[in-house]
Amino acid sequence: MFNAGKPLPKDHAEVAKRVKASLFHEERKKRIFNPATRTIGIDKDALDKQVKEKKMLQDQEKTKNQAYYNKLLQDCEASLRLDEQKRKNQKQLDLEILEFRKKYQAPEMRREFDINDPLKCKNIKPNYDNDQSNTVTFFEGGEDSTKEERAEQILQQRVWLEMQIRDKKMAQEEDKNLERIWQEIQYTTAQRASAIESLENECKKKLLEANHRYNQALAAEQKMNRASAEAENTEDKMAEVYNAINGDFLTENPEPGFNSALGPGKIAKSLYKGLTPAMKQAIYDEQANQRVELRLRKEAYEKQEKDWSELVNMLARCGSISDAEMQEKKKSLEDKIKDFNLNLACEQKKEQEFLNNVFYKNKTSDEFYEQFNKTTR
Repeated sequence: MFNAGKPLPKDHAEVAKRVKASLFHEERKKRIFNPATRTIGIDKDALDKQVKEKKMLQDQEKTKNQAYYNKLLQDCEASLRLDEQKRKNQKQLDLEILEFRKKYQAPEMRREFDINDPLKCKNIKPNYDNDQSNTVTFFEGGEDSTKEERAEQILQQRVWLEMQIRDKKMAQEEDKNLERIWQEIQYTTAQRASAIESLENECKKKLLEANHRYNQALAAEQKMNRASAEAENTEDKMAEVYNAINGDFLTENPEPGFNSALGPGKIAKSLYKGLTPAMKQAIYDEQANQRVELRLRKEAYEKQEKDWSELVNMLARCGSISDAEMQEKKKSLEDKIKDFNLNLACEQKKEQEFLNNVFYKNKTSDEFYEQFNKTTR
């Protein structure tokens, strides 16, 4: 009878290893076959990091917007406080102005208030205080006015007249001073204008003289330049005529036609005058060499054709002897190929019958497909 005995430590390690592998495969299987938590094919840690960074950026943006909103509220509150303070200051200033006008610019403090006083009639006291009759007791300008009032009126009129005379004298003195100052300014301006005009005339005169001297010098220089240009032009024309007479164009020198700026071996079409005698002789020599070479090639070609005809005739005689043997070998090879094709067709037919009648006879059941996709490996 088999006795397992006491398990060894390595058996426990093996069992623990297998259990750990089984748990790992089960966990991996859940992750793979669960579409909601599928992580295969993507970097979940990177995605989590991106989500965390995006959330951090959103928090920073939110904090920034909140700080901006708080700053905007503070600015609005400060603006409202400044507006309120400005309104209070303006109101206080208006009150102070009204108080000043009420205290120092009252209507009764004006000089002509006694003329425009609306309560003048009420404030006039009658001349006869003991008169109890209901009659008019006082008229403006009447003879019953007291001497003190008349003296006061005369004194006041004298003061006003003196003030008017003094003001008129001061105005006349001021007008005289202004007229004197204006005349002095006009005289100074006229003197300055005259000096400026004389200075301008002197400057214009000197400028005209300098311009005249410059024009004379410029005319002399232009005359000299024209004479120099005419002499140079005449010299150039004479040199052109001399070069044309002694140049390659009229002397029919063919050498310049072969010295083109495009490079060696190129021909200058505007200077080309034909071939030199040496070039013509070289062409004649080359043509003679070509004729000799052509004659030698023709002779070699005729000899080659003759040899080739003799070889073809010899091969034709040899081929007529072995033609029968070639036909027999060809027929034998065709028979072997025919037999091989028949055997191959029989084998393929048997294989097709086996596949149709035996191999593909039964249909595939669901149990066949259920055995797949069960593990993670």
